[in-house]
Amino acid sequence: MMKNFIQKMYVKVDSALHNEKGAQAIEWIALAGVVMAVFAGAISVLEEDEAIGGAISETISAIISKLKG
Repeated sequence: MMKNFIQKMYVKVDSALHNEKGAQAIEWIALAGVVMAVFAGAISVLEEDEAIGGAISETISAIISKLKG
């Protein structure tokens, strides 16, 4: 499932990179690629180790609680 998603995103990014309508678009696409890579890595880790997933979930919940006030 994740492999198919990454392949589809690669095709979209590759086609966008060949479109020369602007350097800013390429920068946004590169940023999206980095974000996707981080998410893919996080998903891999979370599937293997539930303790890490719980710790990440607690940390995110604490950050959101602090932002709410």
